Amino acid sequence: MRALLTAAFLIVASAALAAPVCPAPKGMTFQFERKIHRDVTGFTEGLEVHGGDFYESTGALGGGSRLMRITPEGHVTLLNDSGEKYFGEGLTFLGERLYQLSWQDHEVFVYDQDVKLLRTMRNPHEGWGMTNDGRYLIFGDGSDQLYYAEPDDFAIKGSIRVRRGAEPVTNVNELEYVAGKIYANIWMTRSIVRIDAKTGCIEAEADMSPLWGHMTEAERRTTDSDSDFVLNGIAYDPASQLFTVTGKEWPMLFSGRFRDQEGPAKP
Repeated sequence: MRALLTAAFLIVASAALAAPVCPAPKGMTFQFERKIHRDVTGFTEGLEVHGGDFYESTGALGGGSRLMRITPEGHVTLLNDSGEKYFGEGLTFLGERLYQLSWQDHEVFVYDQDVKLLRTMRNPHEGWGMTNDGRYLIFGDGSDQLYYAEPDDFAIKGSIRVRRGAEPVTNVNELEYVAGKIYANIWMTRSIVRIDAKTGCIEAEADMSPLWGHMTEAERRTTDSDSDFVLNGIAYDPASQLFTVTGKEWPMLFSGRFRDQEGPAKP
């Protein structure tokens, strides 16, 4: 019996390791349409569109862990300030609730529509980016894994392994789910990738370097003044079908559309 169990385990393990190699990612571009100047900056960890406004979760740097609302005109309203009690990370609206991760505190905060704290849940992993598919909360922990969790108790129901070809991709950060795909920042890079939400395969990849060409000299000095001020934050508005992206402590946001190119992404 022990031999049979061992053999069965090896078969399951081998099947898990033998996941099909993902096709090479396509190239993808971000077609810039609009720049939004914001009147208060934040160390952006999560970005979401809700009710026509942007909602932002910031980390405990440059002003503390905050929840802020940003109008399409760039006016910022502080909704919640937790100081340095924890390090705020990804956020997402699901139903009538706003969910926010913390980084290493293993806490998930659940707010109502007025951003009043209702309860907390326990996260067994670190908290990085978060989005949802209308049923589950989808979040990362900085590894190559994205997890699917119940919104009621944060019980983990499954996961996918993010891969480029056969190689695992780590540092998957801010997330945005759109029509069966997950758009994600790769921390400390200028890349945004599109991930198949079922397989974990990176289907397309965009080099966002052209954004710097839409910055003024003063804005470039700001974004280049600190190695932590990296590209981070992706929000999608179904009404306009526009994506909006930004970075940590950036004084602006950029709206536009992602378009696939012919041929593979540049390495």
